[in-house]
Amino acid sequence: MGVKPILERQPDFPKEYLGFAQSAFFGGRTSAHIRKSPVPVVYTDFLSMYPTVNSHMNLWSFVTARKIEVVEHCQAEIEAFLRNLEPNDLFDTAAWKRLTAFVKVIPDGDVLPSRAKYSSETNDWQVAVNHLYSSDSEGLWFSLPDVVASVLLTGRVPKVVDAFRIRAHGTIPELEPTKLGGTIKVDPRQQDFFRVVIEERKSLSSRTDLSKVEKDRLDKALKVLANAASYGIYAEMNRQEKEDKVKVTCHGIDAEPFTCRVSHPDVPGEYCFPPLAALITGAAPLMLALLEHCVSELGGTYAMEDTDSMAIVATERGGLVPCKGGVHRMKGGQEAVKALSWKEVSRDIRSFRTAQPLSDGGSRIKPQD
Repeated sequence: MGVKPILERQPDFPKEYLGFAQSAFFGGRTSAHIRKSPVPVVYTDFLSMYPTVNSHMNLWSFVTARKIEVVEHCQAEIEAFLRNLEPNDLFDTAAWKRLTAFVKVIPDGDVLPSRAKYSSETNDWQVAVNHLYSSDSEGLWFSLPDVVASVLLTGRVPKVVDAFRIRAHGTIPELEPTKLGGTIKVDPRQQDFFRVVIEERKSLSSRTDLSKVEKDRLDKALKVLANAASYGIYAEMNRQEKEDKVKVTCHGIDAEPFTCRVSHPDVPGEYCFPPLAALITGAAPLMLALLEHCVSELGGTYAMEDTDSMAIVATERGGLVPCKGGVHRMKGGQEAVKALSWKEVSRDIRSFRTAQPLSDGGSRIKPQD
């Protein structure tokens, strides 16, 4: 298609902002919300999560941009956006196109991702979403989608001390039409590549010119291509095995770079571009946070979530189900949580389908143990 790597065609992109974006990169959201208590659920998952949020934010315009501009110190604009944002606004893709920004906040009980050594056994750095507090007056960088998710889940706007937005200008002239698998036409000048892949995956079941084996093969190929091209290549880091420590220059939370010595430095992949990687992996948890908000508004809860899916506690008619630690009580005094009805879950799914292609996991609405 003639798409050259962003940093190859724009090598002077400010390194400090690459560092800020990289420090805001946390990856997918996974949680066990109800543990060691079997509950009936309806399992739902989003169709092509990463390509979907990519398309909603119109990130293809950055992939094909002649130049990407950094709009500095726009915290007043971001604060106004956060104050005026209503949950229902996120069912309109216009709101998602305004999420291509990064926010420096001083957390004070906000629900935000963080890295820490949560296990004394492994002593490994892990990522978690917590009620985060910080005494650091300098603040921490997060993607705007991550901050929006916090506003959804807490109902309040964090303390914003800085922000920057990225803006795409023009289109690179080398773009050329291509065919995926020799059959799927894509014109990168006129079409959003990620939307094309989503639509082709959705339409495979209705195609009569392909056998089942061919459909399965093409579906897997499109899925891998979509996830790699809409997320993976922008986050690619290759660990270099070194016997001795080497000196590297680091750009990150601090405004000024610093040097240190590391044993196994990472070398960015050819298409690596931290702002896109962090926006995509911030937007996917936002989609889950929006679903969690919808479930909570009905008084419901969920058993688990994983990157692009959620197991919503539900039964055919709804009502209380036994669950240790639940805030409700059964007639006999047993702790319980409220299960939504299948109809309520179905209504939530239909709400998402107005803007986001939410697939119902095995799309008949039925409970699974």
